[in-house]
Amino acid sequence: MANLGRIISNIEQLEPIIADLEVKVANSPNDFATNMQLMSFRNQIDDLYQQRYKENLKREKEIIELRLIGQSARFGNIPLGFVSGLTKNFSETIFNTSSFLKFGRKGGKKREKLIQDTIDLRFEGIGRGSTIFYLSGRTSPDLFGTSIIQEALENTFNLIKSDNPDKLLENIGDVGIKSIKPLSRFLLELSNDELDIDLRWQSPNDREFLWEGRTENINSLYHSLNQISVSEPIDIEFEGELITISSKGKFELQTTNNLHLFGHFSNDLLEKMKEFHIGDVCKGNITKTTILNPVTGKEKTEFNLKNIQ
Repeated sequence: MANLGRIISNIEQLEPIIADLEVKVANSPNDFATNMQLMSFRNQIDDLYQQRYKENLKREKEIIELRLIGQSARFGNIPLGFVSGLTKNFSETIFNTSSFLKFGRKGGKKREKLIQDTIDLRFEGIGRGSTIFYLSGRTSPDLFGTSIIQEALENTFNLIKSDNPDKLLENIGDVGIKSIKPLSRFLLELSNDELDIDLRWQSPNDREFLWEGRTENINSLYHSLNQISVSEPIDIEFEGELITISSKGKFELQTTNNLHLFGHFSNDLLEKMKEFHIGDVCKGNITKTTILNPVTGKEKTEFNLKNIQ
């Protein structure tokens, strides 16, 4: 997948360049040279989106390896209950994160069915010695070549690899609140069964994501997640100027009452967001949620875009 890695790298390099040019064009709309340069780069990135789409179609599915370590796994004869509990809770974590990335906080059976059909999580097979298990999910790229399950896996690995309370709060915002409970159950299952685990996934840009779950960090992460307090979401109307938009679902804006907001928008808003450019005046609705770690006193305010016009 070296070719896909190159395409993704080129997209990531072009996006900030285009954002900077959009600001220049907004400030100097009659600057012919800058307008032509912006048009050229937009054509380049559209071509790269198509290349990413085609390459991800070839990839077909994502494979996640779960290697169990411990006394229960020593002779390669693990009770079925251990395996079913672990795979169910890990799969639910990925499902909920995928749903959050696609729809934000919006729910319902139709949306759940769409996510299930899109990522199609499955038990793929058993590796050598019956201590390695494989889960799979369909890559299913959208028209821009973006894969929900790839983003969900990357964000989940970033969360479980959080090495301090600040990073943990930040990364929770990238998986969604509903992913905390199944991930906690997954960690508790490992702890109760006295099992360690190696979780592994090879990303499309040839980066290996690996989490080595051992007794100390499994228990530490479990207790940290269970101490997290989440406020009820508050709906806020806004009007202001867009400062940044990212294809990875992040935005920044300055409101007319001088609030500086950083937040997320779900994948189902991506096409709508592509209608806007840096510096555009917009209005809409945002949900505000506060995530608190009462032990450390650290808190993070999350802003999630509901709609924009």
